[in-house]
Amino acid sequence: MTAPDVRDELVRVSALVDVGRAGEARERLVALLAEEPTNAGALRLLARCHNILGDHKEAVRVARAAVASEPASEHSQRILASALNAAGDHWAATSAAREAVRLAPDVWMCHWLLADCLRHFDPKAALDSVVRARTLAPDEADVHVLYGVIVKQLGRTDEARQAYLHALSINPNQATAHNNLAVLDRLERKWMRALAGFRTSLRHNPQQKLAKDNLTATIVVLLKRFCAATYLCAVGVLIAAAGTNSAGLRLIGIATLATLLLLLALLLALTRRSVGHFVGTVLRKDRRAVNTLIATAIPLAFIALGGIAQVIPLHRMDTALGHSRLQGSSVVPMIGLGLLAATRGRASRRRDK
Repeated sequence: MTAPDVRDELVRVSALVDVGRAGEARERLVALLAEEPTNAGALRLLARCHNILGDHKEAVRVARAAVASEPASEHSQRILASALNAAGDHWAATSAAREAVRLAPDVWMCHWLLADCLRHFDPKAALDSVVRARTLAPDEADVHVLYGVIVKQLGRTDEARQAYLHALSINPNQATAHNNLAVLDRLERKWMRALAGFRTSLRHNPQQKLAKDNLTATIVVLLKRFCAATYLCAVGVLIAAAGTNSAGLRLIGIATLATLLLLLALLLALTRRSVGHFVGTVLRKDRRAVNTLIATAIPLAFIALGGIAQVIPLHRMDTALGHSRLQGSSVVPMIGLGLLAATRGRASRRRDK
């Protein structure tokens, strides 16, 4: 293959990577490198493909080969830093990014990458680097997104929101900015707005795993909150049984169950309005969502069978005094299950960032 042919092939392969066909691009690069094993441009592209496809160990190996082929190339150092960063080796990634900055101090992408590496363990130092990148490239949306990420780490959420909005004013299709704005909305418990934001992010970049994970986790959190509420209502029905007769208990059970079912229908309707048919996919396929729905069915059945049908006895009548008394042994498992549901809901929110 002649040099012009190699250049043309690299252009075509780069276009494949840009449109999300990294697997196909990787196959073509392997064939090209079989003829020219030290071609730095091909090695850099191959490292990117491995990174996109999640093979971070191989991405690092190929990126190191690209650096060995062109040691003075800031581009090769950036590819290596990106691969190391994705692999979780942030210290080594920072070292490679610093070398890229040394080789090309006026290239904004070098400072941007250094900030992206530093933010994992030194957000204050990362802020200095991203400010430098923003000075060099004020019209690059990615710079403002990363600035927002870093200032959010430093607790400046209002400034982060403004940075994401500024990024969208430059590029309305910037998927990460939409995702990060939705994260801020979720922190403020603007649930439907957050769900719509994650959905918008996925629309602009269907391959983005982060937004899909955030969208799924947010739906699960809402289900867990409703689950915890059903347990609390079931305990309330159980307690009410101590102070009312069978007819009164039945009315309380009907009102409670009807309210809970109405709230569940409203929750699902609002969620579907925000994210469309994706909510059905989550309810069918996500293990956490399915388990939460099963857990929610337990207190609903308890209210129906104990409060309404009264198949499960919730109180016993004292024949001497004519007063009903709560069977206390039933309270313990109900409260335990309710606390378990609430705790699992909080754990899900902690994982969702």
